[in-house]
Amino acid sequence: MDNTYSKLEEENERLRKENEALIAAHKDTLSRLQKRLTVEEDLKESQERFVTVFNESKVANKIINLDLKMIQLNEALGDLLGYSREELLETCILEYTHPDFIKYWYDLHEALWKRELPSFQLEACLIRKDKREVWCLVNTIRFKDKGETFGYTSLVDITGRKQLERHKDEFISTISHELKTPLTSIKSYSQLLLRYFQKLEDEKPRLMLSKMDAKVNSLTTLIKDLVMASKIDSGKLTPRSDEYMLDSLLTEIVEEFKDTVTTRRIVLETEKGLKTKGDKFKIAQVIENLLTNAIKFSGEGTEVEVKLTKMENEGIVCIKDRGRGIAESSLTNIFERFYKVKEAESNQESGMGLGLYICKEIVKNQQGRLWVDSEVGKGSTFCFALPLLA
Repeated sequence: MDNTYSKLEEENERLRKENEALIAAHKDTLSRLQKRLTVEEDLKESQERFVTVFNESKVANKIINLDLKMIQLNEALGDLLGYSREELLETCILEYTHPDFIKYWYDLHEALWKRELPSFQLEACLIRKDKREVWCLVNTIRFKDKGETFGYTSLVDITGRKQLERHKDEFISTISHELKTPLTSIKSYSQLLLRYFQKLEDEKPRLMLSKMDAKVNSLTTLIKDLVMASKIDSGKLTPRSDEYMLDSLLTEIVEEFKDTVTTRRIVLETEKGLKTKGDKFKIAQVIENLLTNAIKFSGEGTEVEVKLTKMENEGIVCIKDRGRGIAESSLTNIFERFYKVKEAESNQESGMGLGLYICKEIVKNQQGRLWVDSEVGKGSTFCFALPLLA
């Protein structure tokens, strides 16, 4: 009897523990279920907010798939292109793109689906239903949903800005053209007068005419810089593509500077036989600009080092001066358009702040890169790298 009672107590204890475990498991399941319900409710609310913002936004929005088809879009996109949402849905954005800009969408496709970049930006010209052109700034973010990759895209209408840029380019082109003729005449007359007074050995007028000629040269350079900057901004910088020897070009330019610059010692060190491909004349402009700056912003009697080296598949040109240097706060902006360091603002020959911007864009346009190392009081070293031919 005692043995039976003992077994019943053991069975009762086991059942009690199992019951407690079941109750605990039930509570844990309820808790996890409640959390899941909360997450699902939050997710549903988040999705509803996204759909509301997506659909009601005044900015054109769309979601594209691997084939660049628009699988979701808002009314703002329809208004932008002059179609209804139903007409645009499941169609490809390429159908509404100006032929000159179709390749940019393929660049976006490669960036998001092949290189798996998180985002991509481009400017594109689209064609409305009424055949009018509309310029857009396009920002696309890559995201995954149920194992598939999509692109969420916003399109901002920048047609007005593009029209202003076109008017600006036309204005600069017209003004530069109108100024070239009188400047050429002024330069010719100044050179004739200079030769005349040189024969008379009259020092004062000769000195004044020399200064006038230098100012005409400066003004001519500013006009050329404005035209070049305008071409860069409008995407019209179309360089030649010829093979040439980078070391020969550098040597030729440095020798020309040595003949005309007597107040600085220019030292050249170059590796031989470095061949590249691109626009020789525009790269010559970059070298001349960097050399001119090195001379302009360094003291008389100092040394300017020019060096060409090969590193892997690149030819690297560095021009080092021992001038005033550039403050660290200016280094991040020095290649921006119209930017001038404070030290140069009071310099009469400082220009408009376009030279380095033009250099950067020329080098970039030829698959190169441009950078600077500088320390205040010790000088600056400007370098650019170009891909070499094997």
